[in-house]
Amino acid sequence: MLVGAGTAAVVCALLPPIRPWLALPVAAVLATLPDADLFLGLATGQANAYHGTLTHSITATLVVALLAGVAVNWRWAVLAGAGYGSHLLVDLLDERGKTNVLLAWPWSSRQADGIAPVFPTVPFDQVHGIRQAIASLFRPDVFKYLLVQTAYGFAGFLLLLGLAWVLRQRVGSRVQRV
Repeated sequence: MLVGAGTAAVVCALLPPIRPWLALPVAAVLATLPDADLFLGLATGQANAYHGTLTHSITATLVVALLAGVAVNWRWAVLAGAGYGSHLLVDLLDERGKTNVLLAWPWSSRQADGIAPVFPTVPFDQVHGIRQAIASLFRPDVFKYLLVQTAYGFAGFLLLLGLAWVLRQRVGSRVQRV
């Protein structure tokens, strides 16, 4: 969510009519949508049966962007695609190596390799359904990894906010010159 919100700040800097007070929370929510497939698996007692399938693809990202473009405008399409797509980027920065991202779905079911081992894998129990998965999030070892992931996400958010600030300064100076 933090990386999605930071990505929105960058998009807002590049496309000024979009208001950050609305764009950041929208992009943060969109950044969580690819993991909606996890809840379907947990609800059916087959935790990873659907996780990392079609929702973790460039195709899904483009569909979300297209829907936003139709519903609002092209600027919001860019924002929606960037917010949703930020989730795929974070998954590609997972330390597992082989990710759950199917970038080329539906043309390929090949899972993408991670591009850098940044985010630690959270070892929560997904095997026995949604109750056990939620309960396992409060185990000290799992909670520690969640805190580390959150800290890394916050660092990414701050870096993206800094980039957005630099971009706003450059875009503002170009507008004043014209």
